[in-house]
Amino acid sequence: MSNNTEHDEQRVLQEEDFENFHPEWGQKQFKRMVWKTRWKFFLNAGGALLLVFIVYHIYVSSLHFYFDQSKVRNEFLRSIVSVVEMHGDGLRVEKPVHEAFEVSPFLTQKANLKIYRQVGSWEVITGEIEAELSISGKLSYTITNTGAYMNGNNTGPFFLPYSLVSDQAAPTTDSSNSNHMNRLAKIDDGHVAELSLSVKNLISPEQLMKLLANYDVGVTAMSIYAGELKELDISYSRSGMYDYMTPHLTLKPLTLFGETGSSWYAYFAPDEAEQMQEQVQAMMSDLEWMTSNVQYNGSDVDQQRLAYLKKNGVQVYGAVVTGPVRELEKITKLPEFHQFQLNRVEIWNWN
Repeated sequence: MSNNTEHDEQRVLQEEDFENFHPEWGQKQFKRMVWKTRWKFFLNAGGALLLVFIVYHIYVSSLHFYFDQSKVRNEFLRSIVSVVEMHGDGLRVEKPVHEAFEVSPFLTQKANLKIYRQVGSWEVITGEIEAELSISGKLSYTITNTGAYMNGNNTGPFFLPYSLVSDQAAPTTDSSNSNHMNRLAKIDDGHVAELSLSVKNLISPEQLMKLLANYDVGVTAMSIYAGELKELDISYSRSGMYDYMTPHLTLKPLTLFGETGSSWYAYFAPDEAEQMQEQVQAMMSDLEWMTSNVQYNGSDVDQQRLAYLKKNGVQVYGAVVTGPVRELEKITKLPEFHQFQLNRVEIWNWN
């Protein structure tokens, strides 16, 4: 009987000991389970992040592999050069190296390029352009000018011929030229410059080149008339009673784009008037490519311009010329030209 009693007491004591020690044991086990769960979560999260990083790296590498191809880069470059230079007045875009381009994870191509003007034989940097081409084909860009002067040294606009804006005769004197012509006369012979001029009547590019054939200058741009003020509903500005200025297309020296790169010419030489038709045809092809393949601000207006030029041909009413200052001074004496504006001036660099 006593043995049973001792056994019962021992059993009660073990149960009491278990009951006394069980809460502490359960808490430790619980903490271990929590930390195991946390570590498992962290390991899973770390693995997921590593997987995402690897997938992202492969994705970005694939993007660069595709967009680094010469053909893709050249299409983007052609979009920038065509749109910017076609709407400028002798402004040129740097034909860049590979490092100028990048692509975002959302397939937007980006480029940061220099812009310059041809002054004499030098390509004079005048600013920068930041351009983006989205996957939808929308081209947007901003130009930052970095001129040498706080008050600017901007190129002047081209004025439409008086016959397009009025039936009255053009004024016989042009006082607006005097300031620029006086400045040009005071520059010594050791300099070259860039000069904008307007033509009193619409003429063909070949005719303009023939007018300049006897002068040692280069033509970097011509302003094209494509129905502005008459057939196109387009903005304009005025500096006098008949001095109308409108946004315009520009005929520029030939730029060729290929799968492996691009090549371009600095200016039209006056003795190349016979080859001008090739330049005009290249401009028309580039304009058609622009309006068909690139979405940009004003593309709808350029489609109307293209239709006008196909129907009426290409005529110009202004030009940007560069060369020795004495040669430019001679040009200001020609009766066919007016509205001269002196732009960039550099020390002698003419070949």
